[in-house]
Amino acid sequence: MTALAIGMPVGIERVLLVVFGLAGVLGLFSVAQEGHAGRTVAAAVHAAGALLALLSRDLIILLISWELLTFAAFFVIRTAPSQAPLPGRVYVGASRSADAAFWYVGAQIVGAVFFFVAIVIQSATTGSIAIGSLVPPAQPWITAAILIKTAMIPLHGWLVSSYTAATPASSVLLSAFTTKVGVLTAARLVDWSVVGFPLLSWVGGIVAVVAVACALVQASARRLLSFHIISQVGYMLVGVGLAGFHAMGVTAGLFHAGNHIIYKALLFAVAAIVIHRLGHDSLGRMGGLARHMPFTFVCCIIGAGAIAGVPFLSGYGSKELLKLAAGYSIPMRLLNLATVGTGLSFIKFTYLIFLAPDSSASVASPALAADRPTALLVTAAVLALLSVLFGIFPGWVSGVRGHDFFSPSALWAGTQPLLLSVLLWVLFRNHLIAAVRRHRGERRLFRDALLRVAPPLFRVVLRAHTADVQLALGAVLTVVILLFAVW
Repeated sequence: MTALAIGMPVGIERVLLVVFGLAGVLGLFSVAQEGHAGRTVAAAVHAAGALLALLSRDLIILLISWELLTFAAFFVIRTAPSQAPLPGRVYVGASRSADAAFWYVGAQIVGAVFFFVAIVIQSATTGSIAIGSLVPPAQPWITAAILIKTAMIPLHGWLVSSYTAATPASSVLLSAFTTKVGVLTAARLVDWSVVGFPLLSWVGGIVAVVAVACALVQASARRLLSFHIISQVGYMLVGVGLAGFHAMGVTAGLFHAGNHIIYKALLFAVAAIVIHRLGHDSLGRMGGLARHMPFTFVCCIIGAGAIAGVPFLSGYGSKELLKLAAGYSIPMRLLNLATVGTGLSFIKFTYLIFLAPDSSASVASPALAADRPTALLVTAAVLALLSVLFGIFPGWVSGVRGHDFFSPSALWAGTQPLLLSVLLWVLFRNHLIAAVRRHRGERRLFRDALLRVAPPLFRVVLRAHTADVQLALGAVLTVVILLFAVW
């Protein structure tokens, strides 16, 4: 096969091409309204990199698309201001945008090095760089690259820090592509089982549950959404990891990737509109916005219902296909548990922003509220409509026409986790709200646990964590490149 080849995708990848295109246009539209020309150009390159990944027909082009995504996203994140232009409005992030951008690019470069090693092994073994399942010696390397690209816990820090440090409108764009290109790469290249178990499916199922648990303790709207990206990517890996075990797995995983792009971009758009009005993304300082922002409230309900898998919204159809592909396996049982947590998390998300009693900090000043985020409102409207259409016509969108998505048994199976979520909310609502108000976060929880188990070791980890970000990344990248050179 000729190197540097591109071509039109087929099957479910053709649906992804349309979704990538729509997400790129809407994300670019939202970023452009911020009035930063360089960030807008970088956003366009980022979207183009995702489209190139779908069009790629050899490993080199696919790796190039990874790097386009990486360095364009670096500029998008790096140019985010710590303070907004208007007085009193703060872009709340997990870290400074510079630190987050360097963590992002460092993690992606390490993943790209692993990907390159896999390409070298594949080329040396077969003499070809055509896209297809890689030879067994290359499988550990490409799997490591995928786990970094998809932010599987504990390799997730780059995603949470960068998606919350970028400007709110940029988060709409960033949430769409990087991890989904990782899932696409896994669907094309990974076919690795360990003693008969599909490795990616097991990792995806476990991470889906752990990431939901992390999301439930978040007090920041965008950190909560970021952890749910990780959880939902776990769903996708459960599907694509079944390649060679069930023919429906890859279709289900990639269909869920397309659905996820739509409803997660919708939820980030909702968060961005709320941040634009209030100047912060602290869930504990919101409340009572339903009557002030009814359109945004409706969009939030649609997005929350879609990610939770409510029937007739987009997430339901792809989760139904995942159940069909995974059967009664342990990864599928883990996804059912994650679905309960997802429903509970987004009941909390919607309640605290729109339905909780008014907080003194939830009423924006006239200076902040007067400027309407038109691009974000249009983006939210289009994505909400698509979430409904993809939910009503899942067979038409996925190409799986033979399955009865809305049979009584399927609807009942899809509704059971949601009913359990509602029951848990009724029983533990006060505890969940109180946890947000006295937020400790997943970092504090992990820190306390580690201090109890291995204090001396954790002191070393803490010292490494407080080191200069660029220096630490430089050291890590140097070691990786030296090991590759020796190998």
